[in-house]
Amino acid sequence: MNIYSITLNGPAPWGFRLQGGKDFSMPLTVSRLTPGGKAAQAGVGVGDWVVSIGETNAEDMTHVEAQNKIRAAEESLTLTLSKDDQAFYDRQIYQHEKHGLRVEGIPMFIPNDRSKKRLIEDTQDWQPHTGTTQSRSFRMLAQLTGTDYMQDPDDETMKRAREKFLTEIQSPRYARLRDWHHERSARALNIKS
Repeated sequence: MNIYSITLNGPAPWGFRLQGGKDFSMPLTVSRLTPGGKAAQAGVGVGDWVVSIGETNAEDMTHVEAQNKIRAAEESLTLTLSKDDQAFYDRQIYQHEKHGLRVEGIPMFIPNDRSKKRLIEDTQDWQPHTGTTQSRSFRMLAQLTGTDYMQDPDDETMKRAREKFLTEIQSPRYARLRDWHHERSARALNIKS
């Protein structure tokens, strides 16, 4: 097992995000690092799991408890982490045995550094990119439903539609319709007879 400790000097932000926790039946794991952030500079890796936060064992912490413990650290944050994939595997077996499930003979994927990196790249791709209004998940949904041919309107189309709308609301036809609607609404509400 490759366990190591780091101390990050405060104040926050610490430069990492966590996933998992007792409430998710998963170990607390570093899911994202801020490039050049305090955690990245200290050698923390994506996929490293949290053994302890300060002096507190993280094994039985819920996600929120871990977040609160990290937020409470103001001057410095001490973490004990593990880089060993085997530890993750052992911990999963422990979780299954703890809940009465058998895991012998069940194939289990143990991620390596390349697969962790690919997972992070894949999840970042789900966020909308600059200049687009659709995330990858919506693009995939459009492909599944057969509406992928319906592209987002470009800036020129939006500009023309806005100009047409502004022209229409300034027209006499729109004014008559608006006045008729207001009068009709006033009668319906018994404001005007």
